Amino acid sequence: MIRDETGRTGPRHPTAPGRATTGRLDAAELCDQAMRLTGLDDFGVPSHESALAHLTASLESQARLNPHGRAEVRALLLGALRTRLRLHATALPPPDPALGRGPVVLVGLPRTGSTLLHALLAHHRALRAPRLWELLAPLTSPGTSEDQLVDAAHRHVTEHFRAAPDLRRIHPMSATGPEECEYLMNTDFRNAVLATISYRLPGYAAWLMDQDLTGAYRLHRTQLRHILARRPAPAGARLLLKSPSHVWHLPALAAVYPRARLVVLERETDAAIGSVCGLTLAARRKRSDDVDPREIGRQMTAATRTALDRLRAFTADPPPGVRCLTVTFRELTGAPEATAERVSEWLGLPVTASVRDRWRAHLAGHPRPRHDHPRGLCGLPPTGAPPAT
Repeated sequence: MIRDETGRTGPRHPTAPGRATTGRLDAAELCDQAMRLTGLDDFGVPSHESALAHLTASLESQARLNPHGRAEVRALLLGALRTRLRLHATALPPPDPALGRGPVVLVGLPRTGSTLLHALLAHHRALRAPRLWELLAPLTSPGTSEDQLVDAAHRHVTEHFRAAPDLRRIHPMSATGPEECEYLMNTDFRNAVLATISYRLPGYAAWLMDQDLTGAYRLHRTQLRHILARRPAPAGARLLLKSPSHVWHLPALAAVYPRARLVVLERETDAAIGSVCGLTLAARRKRSDDVDPREIGRQMTAATRTALDRLRAFTADPPPGVRCLTVTFRELTGAPEATAERVSEWLGLPVTASVRDRWRAHLAGHPRPRHDHPRGLCGLPPTGAPPAT
């Protein structure tokens, strides 16, 4: 057993350097290649097999990948398999006390302001937010330094924005900045962001929405143990996590993190759908030359309805150890510092002058990015009625 531990047109993109661009995405072949690359042969309990089979089948038959998209997703899948092999081959480190306290998790529909709030809260010394470089490499490979991992993450970000410049405005990120923990869901190949936003995967998405992700969250927690063993949380700190993928699977998250503190971000549904359509359009045009904006409008409307139904059901009757706080998009964008202070106080964290200074410096140095919401292009009327079929 494993020790518990992103008009139908799009731009063409150059192939990612050093990556193969042809060949089917075959689950068995990818597993064989990962074993050859690592010299390891045990994936642990084969919970990944059905998920990887559904994902690769959908990628091949539905995603309409261009060469860049095929190379990128092959690298992603191989990286996840290599991480899974190494997790099983590596002794599980002692748990960091931050995990025992229960993480602070930002949840809600995509495009509800979680990136802004996450960035602000990450400046509080009593909150430990995993950085992108840590999430891309939760374990350090033998002979690899942290500096090399950071450099690899810098290259990842550079290539990401080179292939899709619009994403820099829509979702800015950096190698050393706090980032979404959905990367850790890839190791079990159960990632709702991949299913709904990054690629056109209706078959995989439909399958995933009916799955119990408790096992995937156990593996998520295991990877966090390795991340915290490499760089422990400050004494008394809580872990700070966020990802839009959680909103579809909150009972599984709560089963693994029964003392979680959930900050639930809310936004007018029509505005959230319009914004996530813009993100999805940019993300898919990076990976496909055959993208249908109106189909995206229909898909994101349906996915949002499912997310809202599940979020409301969960927050109406959360498990006994889980606490929830609601933050609205209007409140957050209108008074970000005051909102961060309210959340901190709810968590019982002191808000000192130095914390406020860091928040103000962040806000001054990172003006809120704006981007167009392609409502008409995606078949979303101004009224927010369901898109035309």
